Amino acid sequence: MGSTFQGIEIGKRGLSVHQQAIQTTGHNISNADNKHYARQRVVMNSMDPIYDPAFNRAEVPGQIGQGVKISEIERVRDNFIDDRIIDSSSLKEYWGKKNDYLYQVETVFNEPTGTTLRSMMDQFWSSWEDLSNYPEETAHRAVVQEKAEALGSRMEDVYRKLSLLRDQSNREIEAKVNHLNTVSENIKSLNEKITKSQALGDNPNDLLDRRDELLQELAGMADITIGRSDDDELMVFIGQQILIQGQKVHKIDLVGNPNNDGLLDLKWSGTGDTVLLRQGSIQALYEIRDRILVEKINAVDALAINAMDVINEIHKDGFGLNGKTNVNFFEQRALATNTFGEIDTDGDGLNDKTAVFRVTGRTSLDPDRPIGISGTMRFLKASPGGETEILVPYSKDDTLNAVIKRINRSETGVVAYMSHDNQLALKSTTNPNDKKENFMIRHLEDSGELLVGLTGILTASGVSGSFDYRKIGEINKFQANAQDITLTPMYHPSSFFKMSEDVRNNPANIAAGRGKDVNGSGDYNSPNGQKDGSNALLIAAALREKPVMFDYSKTTDDFYNSLISRLGTEAREAKQEYTTQNELMVELENMRQSVMGVNLDEEMANMVQFQQSYNASARMISTLNEMLDTIINRLGV
Repeated sequence: MGSTFQGIEIGKRGLSVHQQAIQTTGHNISNADNKHYARQRVVMNSMDPIYDPAFNRAEVPGQIGQGVKISEIERVRDNFIDDRIIDSSSLKEYWGKKNDYLYQVETVFNEPTGTTLRSMMDQFWSSWEDLSNYPEETAHRAVVQEKAEALGSRMEDVYRKLSLLRDQSNREIEAKVNHLNTVSENIKSLNEKITKSQALGDNPNDLLDRRDELLQELAGMADITIGRSDDDELMVFIGQQILIQGQKVHKIDLVGNPNNDGLLDLKWSGTGDTVLLRQGSIQALYEIRDRILVEKINAVDALAINAMDVINEIHKDGFGLNGKTNVNFFEQRALATNTFGEIDTDGDGLNDKTAVFRVTGRTSLDPDRPIGISGTMRFLKASPGGETEILVPYSKDDTLNAVIKRINRSETGVVAYMSHDNQLALKSTTNPNDKKENFMIRHLEDSGELLVGLTGILTASGVSGSFDYRKIGEINKFQANAQDITLTPMYHPSSFFKMSEDVRNNPANIAAGRGKDVNGSGDYNSPNGQKDGSNALLIAAALREKPVMFDYSKTTDDFYNSLISRLGTEAREAKQEYTTQNELMVELENMRQSVMGVNLDEEMANMVQFQQSYNASARMISTLNEMLDTIINRLGV
């Protein structure tokens, strides 16, 4: 026979279960605005009935119910959607960070309106054209000085702001990595608490929500992979390396790289191996710092050194109002401290390389006539793995212009053009793999006579006559005079775009005049009067339409247009990708909220239902109490 008080026990269980259900509903409602909170649900199951099947059980109808119990309080969440959000978070933050910085880079150049490099260059070139018409007037010379000063200030300002952005990205990398380590430690602490709670048979729902929130934050910084195969141990990977393994964290260290201006690299604390990232805000910052901003700084440096060198090359051959010649318009700052261009690159105190930016041949030629000789020029181009040999052949039917085009299209790291005196000039480009070797001619070699007897650049053919920058004393391999060789400039020539003291202090030294050829030798070696403005016109032409090669672009406009177009394309791509990933994240977040989000209407309905159930359980106990009162107090003798 069952217990007299069995019904009271069933009612008590009903009260307890529905009270817990109401409390859980209240917990859901109070977290309705917490987007990282997964709603919780009380799972109710019936108690085991009595009696168990057995031969010695009581002779009564079996499987009598004993009321309700809470089997668990589960959180409603879809791990598949969570994993998709984690993957998308890495991409969204990657493109978001790129979009932010590229917008700032666009602001630095400020195209197409405002005080831009383009407008400053146009005004500078126009001042030379005006000077060519009025070479005798000091006022027009002062305008050239003023425009040169303004262009130099703008050039230096662009370099400074790009450098500040690079420093800013490096500081942000440091802050992000420190935060990543902090978040990893917090996840480790949560793993410890979750493991202990689960060992006691509990569902640590709120702790799991906090851990998932931190995992999503971690995914925004780096492309992580989450291993959920082991129920007792959550694992987080970056690439193939373990970042978090249960209650153990593999820390990431920040180490200065002496080959990258001392900027920070990411290394695994235990092994010292480089941390390999593909997505996330930290990877975006790396690409911005070490690729995008370096490219832009290199481009501004190339614009500066090529403009300065072309103007100096022509200016030195002209004559000032006072008859002075062989004067640089812009200040030259060579990387080498000697006239041989020899530098020490390994820091051992001994010079080990010859750094030359440009060399111009001694012979004036008609570039449209067949050269009448055959051979092969050999260049060494910098590549990620070291150097790549590039051979440029020529034949007797080629014109010099055809050979120049062949050299430039081969992208050998050296470009060619015809100088204002119709002499072949060769100069180096930026090095995309090592900015410390920007504007260094690496190797010049000719099996024939084009660079030797025809143009007068090298002293001899073959390997023995080749120029190689990895040796010292190589400047002697050139036939050119010292004034026809430009040594590699100091790092970042855009940071010192200044007029020379001779020009800045005395506008009469501006060489607007070309001079005249007194002896008929082709050498303009004598002043041609104060009305001579032909040299100023040559400078204006060289900087506007003459193909003097700014890196692999023919003219200044081509080079600058390419720079701005590439920047615009990168910025547009980053903005489009960020918008796409942001929209995808909104969709995924809506999907997740449809599963785990708190619906207030639903919770209010549940609360009413649980309240009614609670009241019914209380009423049942009250009824049983009255029944017992009848038995105990009213059946008396």
